[in-house]
Amino acid sequence: MAASRLTTPLAGLAVAALLAVGPVPGAQAAPPADGDCAKQQTQVDRAAAKLERLQDVFTRAKREVRKTKKAAAQAETEEEQAVVEEDLDEAKQDRTKAKKAKKAQVQRLAKAEQRLAKCQGATEPIEPTEPTEPTEPTEPTEPTEPTEP
Repeated sequence: MAASRLTTPLAGLAVAALLAVGPVPGAQAAPPADGDCAKQQTQVDRAAAKLERLQDVFTRAKREVRKTKKAAAQAETEEEQAVVEEDLDEAKQDRTKAKKAKKAQVQRLAKAEQRLAKCQGATEPIEPTEPTEPTEPTEPTEPTEPTEP
């Protein structure tokens, strides 16, 4: 018990001392030298993988709707028809959810690709479109009002 009463104030003093000293000079955030766009590339890869998974889910949902529609056509009694109609409604809802999720993921992937392209464009050296040195000498312009001392 006595040890905990002593360690708490000591920990507080240690934190206060670190805060008083200030940040460590080498600990400031700097852009990574290698792989400036690694985070954006990772996001694009993850978004593309998620889109593939959602495409599979959407395909399965469409297949389930088709299968349920066939079952509805083959239902003989009203009870079977009612059960199949409920299944069909549920399958259509699942298909709609999968379609919306897929559409949203396509948008996320597009945004991630834009961020990657922007990053790659910012890190690549930009070649000037015009020469940096003037080819024709420029004459100084004359002031509009004469200045007299």
